Amino acid sequence: MAERKRTKRPLAGETPSRDDIWQAATLLIGVYGRDAMQYADGRRSERQEIGDMAAARTWNLIASQIEHLLQDAPAARLH
Repeated sequence: MAERKRTKRPLAGETPSRDDIWQAATLLIGVYGRDAMQYADGRRSERQEIGDMAAARTWNLIASQIEHLLQDAPAARLH
């Protein structure tokens, strides 16, 4: 049985890598399509409300990447 590749997770307060942000954004687009931006905005707001500013910044980076990817994506490829 093949083992899954384990990636290094950022420590608390550490900014995720650009690859991590891209992976999260593409995963969310794959699941939510054009609604991925709304999902990311909701998570960012939740984190801000509870005072977790490091996580809010991460969700902000993910939302920005989603926006960038959606600008370049043909509408027919998204659900």
